[in-house]
Amino acid sequence: MAQRKRLAELAEPDIRRILDAGRIDNELDLERVTLAERHLMLQEEQQPELREMRRTLSNLTIDYENRYWSDSSRVSDAQVQEHDAAEIQAEREYVFIRDRRKLILEKLQAFSLKQKDLALLLNHSKSYTSELLNGIRPFSTNDLKLIHLLFEIPLTDLIITIPSQGTLSRLETAIDKISSANPKAKLLRETLANRPVAKGFLSEGWDDEDLEEQSEPDERIDELTLSNK
Repeated sequence: MAQRKRLAELAEPDIRRILDAGRIDNELDLERVTLAERHLMLQEEQQPELREMRRTLSNLTIDYENRYWSDSSRVSDAQVQEHDAAEIQAEREYVFIRDRRKLILEKLQAFSLKQKDLALLLNHSKSYTSELLNGIRPFSTNDLKLIHLLFEIPLTDLIITIPSQGTLSRLETAIDKISSANPKAKLLRETLANRPVAKGFLSEGWDDEDLEEQSEPDERIDELTLSNK
């Protein structure tokens, strides 16, 4: 159990796990599902088969909010704080996954490859690969290593390293403890503060911007992603 918890500290969002479970159980998954639903909404026109999944995510969100947010008198300060922290983490994750997806699609386009070709390279089905690219399933470490090997995308742009607030607090406590005997260890705090994803937030109207980018006649990268031909 402890080992699984440590592995989960830097794990990618797993929307498929939530879909299979049929319910949302915490604020972080709520925010992840909300962003995933909005992303799938942008893809529906080109990928109609995503509509049912998007509706399911919407229903899961409604169910969770009815269970935990419908009665304002029962909403605690701790719940609000958990929600705010989850919103920050989920946005950072989404920005990273969106940017990674764009990098992969650009490489596919550069090699005149389609989604079915990437599926063959990764030894996955086309539908499975579609879920990977759309952030529904997490890429395995092996998948990301293969993408790095084939397309020369830096691993730092492929492997997500976004810790939760709880993980950050644990690391800061550990650094303080180590620093009492080794002052140089205090520099690790600066490393954490200056990590690349620390400022990864969504801009206002981000979904409108994504929709405009998809509709540009000379920028058909998203069509490439979602083509199963």
